[in-house]
Amino acid sequence: MSRLYIKYQQRFRIFKNIILLISLFVLFNFFSIQIIKSNSYKEQIITKTKSYRHNKGHRGNLYDRNHNLLAYSIQKCLIWINGSNSSSNDKNKIIDLLSSQLDFPKSKYQHILTDNSKYLVIEKDLIVQDHKVLIEKINNIKQVRIDYYNHRLYPYNELAAQLIGFTDYQNQGKYGIEGFFNKILSGSESVVEYNRTASGKTILSQNTSSLPSNGADITLTLDIKIQEILQNQLSEAYSKNKAKSANGIIVNPNNGEILAMASIPDFDLNHYNKLSKDSAQFYYINRPVSSAYEPGSTFKVVCFTDAIDKGLNNKEEKYFCENGFYKGKYIDAFKDHDSGYDSLTFDEVFSNSSNIGTVKIFQDLSMESFYTKIKKFGFGIKTNISLMDEHKGEIKPFQYYKSNVRDLASISIGQSILVTNLQLALAYCSIANGGYMLKPQVIKKINDKNYSDQLQVPTILYRNMDKNTSNIAKHLLEKTVREGTAKKAYLYNLSVGGKTGTAEIWDIDNKEYSKNEFISSFASIFPIDDPKYVMIISIESPMYNKRWGGESAAPCAKDIIEDIMFYDKELINKSRLNAKA
Repeated sequence: MSRLYIKYQQRFRIFKNIILLISLFVLFNFFSIQIIKSNSYKEQIITKTKSYRHNKGHRGNLYDRNHNLLAYSIQKCLIWINGSNSSSNDKNKIIDLLSSQLDFPKSKYQHILTDNSKYLVIEKDLIVQDHKVLIEKINNIKQVRIDYYNHRLYPYNELAAQLIGFTDYQNQGKYGIEGFFNKILSGSESVVEYNRTASGKTILSQNTSSLPSNGADITLTLDIKIQEILQNQLSEAYSKNKAKSANGIIVNPNNGEILAMASIPDFDLNHYNKLSKDSAQFYYINRPVSSAYEPGSTFKVVCFTDAIDKGLNNKEEKYFCENGFYKGKYIDAFKDHDSGYDSLTFDEVFSNSSNIGTVKIFQDLSMESFYTKIKKFGFGIKTNISLMDEHKGEIKPFQYYKSNVRDLASISIGQSILVTNLQLALAYCSIANGGYMLKPQVIKKINDKNYSDQLQVPTILYRNMDKNTSNIAKHLLEKTVREGTAKKAYLYNLSVGGKTGTAEIWDIDNKEYSKNEFISSFASIFPIDDPKYVMIISIESPMYNKRWGGESAAPCAKDIIEDIMFYDKELINKSRLNAKA
């Protein structure tokens, strides 16, 4: 050994031992981290790099029959911080960023950030698609949080508001289609795993097996153009006649599809929450489906179809109408409007809407036959339309009328019975299509594997009259427009059939019919020679001198039909042919 080695041998051993001890220490710690404490460290890493969110699929869209978008969702967000543990430096960053990106003065955010609340909302209702740059920059400020939520938009504002319905702040459907089909429209919900990268970005984890599915899109039978025509004309009639409300429905009588349904006053679906709480129900109610009323003379067609079935439509026979006042065997007398009539034929009783003449025709029928006809027209039961809060109307059991004949006689002229305009529309549809009662359809298609194409097929419930009865009834309706109480609905270039109605409103407080308030109605089929549309119009409490159905509802219907003629090319062609003839 060299002297040098001997000299430093002791020092070398010490160094070697130090290296050995350090190596053993490193190996021990490596073993401890990898084996003994691995689970603990793994949990810490997961906590810092992984996160879980409750994600929900997008709500389905709503379309009209021509694929016009009626309702859709966009993603919005709100920005918030925990004001109690945010430094002044963080707050200054937030103020500078929001002010520059949103073009608001710094003072707005300086005022907000003086609050030290644990959940301090700085900005809300930001459309995510429009603020991607801002959101990306905010994600780099540790103290700032962003909450995302879906917001529903309705491009046509107030059109078909009660039919479509709306969603609340929790994105839950309320009223109309939104409420009835809330479960189908809502997307599924699931917990989704995310990873945070080294740069701080959040990305979807590879461990995520499936994302929540979106809600189903729904196509309605509604035609938004016809809806606009109906709603605009109803609004005008409502204002012109100083009415309390107005509503209407238009149906395809050949398949039961609802083409338009409107209630006035209406409201903007995008601002439903701006209505005062005490008036909201007045605006939200879908009157053609949910409001039952005594229909008046539009209901007389039920009695007349039963009479036609029994062969009572003798053109030569006349009914003495008692010059407007008839008591007969009843406790309370029946009256006709104005001075009444002397004697009228079967057709004239209908076209002139004589109450007394109708009651006398009712007397020629059996009570059981008439009651059965009422039920066969679908009154007193729900139509089971796919909408919320349907009213079934009201008719008493037949046993009641055996000892209350006057009430059944009253039903023949549309009193002592409650119906909805949806029920009335379907009754007139059966007259238009040859006697078939149809199930109303408001859904054209649901984009969901659990729903088949059966929605496309009309549902015939049963037959309530034969073809001959249907044709004679249509003739009566056409004559009423041409010569009777509905002359103000007459069009020289299109055949229209219809029946007016002036229904007295029951005064609950005084327990009698009101002397001043009425519901003016008009039921129509057009073209009457080849029916394509059935329409019911009702105007509640118009001005007293416009109380008659022929003075307010019939002119409104005429305006609607004329507007539809310009939109529907088939009707334009028919009107040209009629004009040439």
